[in-house]
Amino acid sequence: MKRLLIALVAFFAITTVASASPYKLDEAAVDSAIESAVAVSPVSLLSDAHAPLPVGMPSSASVSAGKSPVGAILLTFFLGGFGIHRHYMGTRPWMWAIYTFTFGGIFGVVPFVDFIVEIIAAVEDNSVARYCGNTSFFMWG
Repeated sequence: MKRLLIALVAFFAITTVASASPYKLDEAAVDSAIESAVAVSPVSLLSDAHAPLPVGMPSSASVSAGKSPVGAILLTFFLGGFGIHRHYMGTRPWMWAIYTFTFGGIFGVVPFVDFIVEIIAAVEDNSVARYCGNTSFFMWG
């Protein structure tokens, strides 16, 4: 109980002292930055072979295999009961609620099977692209 009280006192002390008044927003600069921005999509990058790739994008990247199998496996292992891995792979935005309110996807069975399926997919073809964008509750079905 003491830790909670100390945390609350620290939180309120920091929020009382912190102030955003010295910062000013230059709306003209923001508007000009937005107007001069160029829209880029991965599809347009892949269709033009001579276009430079964005910084940090590997040269072997593709649109269909854009999700890392290791990332999906780690999310499933640590947050599978909440369906965060499904959100990462591009399912319906409310799928996390189904996983959460069915007590971890039918008491953890669904995330466990998702975990096994993702491992198999990563070993077979080093990709979870076939499960990306799947909108059904059972991603392997």
